[in-house]
Amino acid sequence: MTEAHGDGGFVAFFRRYAKTWYHTVATAALTLFGTLTFVDRLFAVVAVAAYLLPPVVLYLTDSLPAADGSSAGTATSAADDADTGRHRSGVDGGRPVERSERTDDPGSTSSADPAASAGTTGSTGANGAGGSGETEPSPEWTAADAPTDDPLFDAAVTDAGAYAVGGGGTLLAAARDGWETLLSDGPGAAGTTLTGVAATGGAVWVAGESGAVGRVDPKTGRHADHSAPDGDTTNLAGVAAADDGGGELVLVVDGSGRIRRGRFRDGGVTWGDPVTPGSGSSVTGATLRDASTGYVCDSNDGVFATDDGGASFDRVGVDSADGTLADVAATADGCLVAADDGTVHRYDGSNWTPVGVADGALWAVAASGGRGLAAGGWRPATAARCTNARPAPPTGSGRTRSRRSRSAGRRSAPPAPSPSATTAPSSSVDPSAPSGNATFSTRAPGGYPPRARRRRRARGRRRVATRATPRRAG
Repeated sequence: MTEAHGDGGFVAFFRRYAKTWYHTVATAALTLFGTLTFVDRLFAVVAVAAYLLPPVVLYLTDSLPAADGSSAGTATSAADDADTGRHRSGVDGGRPVERSERTDDPGSTSSADPAASAGTTGSTGANGAGGSGETEPSPEWTAADAPTDDPLFDAAVTDAGAYAVGGGGTLLAAARDGWETLLSDGPGAAGTTLTGVAATGGAVWVAGESGAVGRVDPKTGRHADHSAPDGDTTNLAGVAAADDGGGELVLVVDGSGRIRRGRFRDGGVTWGDPVTPGSGSSVTGATLRDASTGYVCDSNDGVFATDDGGASFDRVGVDSADGTLADVAATADGCLVAADDGTVHRYDGSNWTPVGVADGALWAVAASGGRGLAAGGWRPATAARCTNARPAPPTGSGRTRSRRSRSAGRRSAPPAPSPSATTAPSSSVDPSAPSGNATFSTRAPGGYPPRARRRRRARGRRRVATRATPRRAG
């Protein structure tokens, strides 16, 4: 193989060849001689030879003309960049669409895409400074034991530590030697399931069924019960929190599409009236970037933004999403939204860009410091932690279910991880990359998708049915 063919080999060459007049003539010859096979079957051999010989000869002689009058090497480079990389960018219904399974050459740097390779093994740092030659170590996920048998439903990771909540009112915190229990029966000692957790600089907020709300001081381990906001005992599906001057801002969401804002001051919470930004569809995710800006998403393709700390919300998307939105995470200039069709929708404050990440569903997404993590899949969640980062929340012995299944009036959904307790596939993303240039890298293989599992079960039932002995008459 000559140098002009590049690293793509014959596949890249044939893609360029298919765009030339050589391929057009060869295809016409194939069709012509193929129609003559009714006269003599030997024309089939001639037809195949007429189609296959030209690309083989051109490849061996390296005589394929370059496009637009440029050199063959330049054309090869452009074609390789556009075709052989599995990262595609296009337009679908007026929206940019990208598939990002490409692993860039670690030795190359693009001025138009300084952060495209963030999160991939051997890529440059988040700031895109490829000149330093420094590469990131590949994350390694290992199992973490949980001091509980209850299933865990949500997790939060901050600079101060990691936390996870689950059944029976369990709240776990990452410790030096593993995980420890901060709460074993909920903030009100009622043993109600906790479905959401959020952390600020000095507190951990939890929310769950029967209107359970609590605030925990991670330094002292003491907690305060703020359940039933304004007497409302509706099951809560999630919580978001942020520091607010001398206090804290907290948002709790429920399965009826309502969002209630609370302000924590001097040991107490002042609750406002709930607002319903959408049509009443279940809120599946909520996040706060700070005490003013935040986002929520619902099961009706709605993403809503607030710039007044949750007092009001305006719809900002998503337009024509194929999957159901499952979670949202705030970024520096917008948000990331994960959907159950394996897509992450990136919002930069003006435009939406869908990024195909996995063939299976995504149930959770998180973003921090210019990096992001999307998680999902169809097999039981496994406790995990990244050895070159803080410990990730464990999952105990149960199965992690999605927010969608725990919301009132929602249909049940397959198990879903929190952004830190990952199931396959989990992928990293650079949310700060320019539109059309985010890069995801799959960390682990996924299990059977739900349709395949249903087909397997259906085939099993059919086999059982065919083996049943018919009853004899009389």
